[in-house]
Amino acid sequence: MELKNKRIVVTGAGSGIGKETVLQMLKHENVKILACDLNEKNIVSHPNVIPYKCDVSKPESLDKLIKDADKKLGGIDIFFANAGFAYYEIIQDADWDQIDRIFRTNVYSPFYTLVTLNRKRTSPCLFVVTASAMSHLPLPGYAMYSATKAAVRSFLDAYQCELRPGNRTMIVYPIATRTKFFDSAGKKVPVPFPSQTAETVAKKIVSGILRDKTEVFPSFLFRFIQFLDRFLFFPLKIYQKIEAAKLKSHKS
Repeated sequence: MELKNKRIVVTGAGSGIGKETVLQMLKHENVKILACDLNEKNIVSHPNVIPYKCDVSKPESLDKLIKDADKKLGGIDIFFANAGFAYYEIIQDADWDQIDRIFRTNVYSPFYTLVTLNRKRTSPCLFVVTASAMSHLPLPGYAMYSATKAAVRSFLDAYQCELRPGNRTMIVYPIATRTKFFDSAGKKVPVPFPSQTAETVAKKIVSGILRDKTEVFPSFLFRFIQFLDRFLFFPLKIYQKIEAAKLKSHKS
């Protein structure tokens, strides 16, 4: 796929991976981007970028977003479902509202959007979603977040078989990315090792789109550790214990 002349929607575009991906996409000729965020003031200012305020945790907001994208862009060639957040915590109580809040944004939103784009539209669309390396390696402190991203990975693995001809998906598995993501997860949250920049992830995302990838792993080190664990059966368990010790120290 070429990005030239493509009509693109990016959610969570006001910071981090979303914002950097918008910047990388703008390097390609005549792209038009509807950049969505809860705070549209943080969105990149550019003639080819339309700032758009949207709460993706609500189905009516997503319906309006898709409808407005058709009006403002003339259609959708690529939809990048990037919006999401995490809690960093030792779970003390069963809080239904807290569970519902993170699942609405991280899980219900991409599920609803993908099914809507696949079933109610005739023009082909590439659906890109941020899943996180934690969908493969759940980390202590991020139980809820890891669960949401594992749900996204599992859904796309199965639902890709139901896509209409021409529609495709690409799922991205970033490791810890040095953005405001961790600030929103809690107070003075330790960033897991290894980590990478949002720019690195964004470049890998754009490269994956251009190369028609179905999966993108921005960190070679993470892929290597995964491969090593298949034969040694312990590297990932050791990593989890290290992160568990960080969690106890942070919360003490």
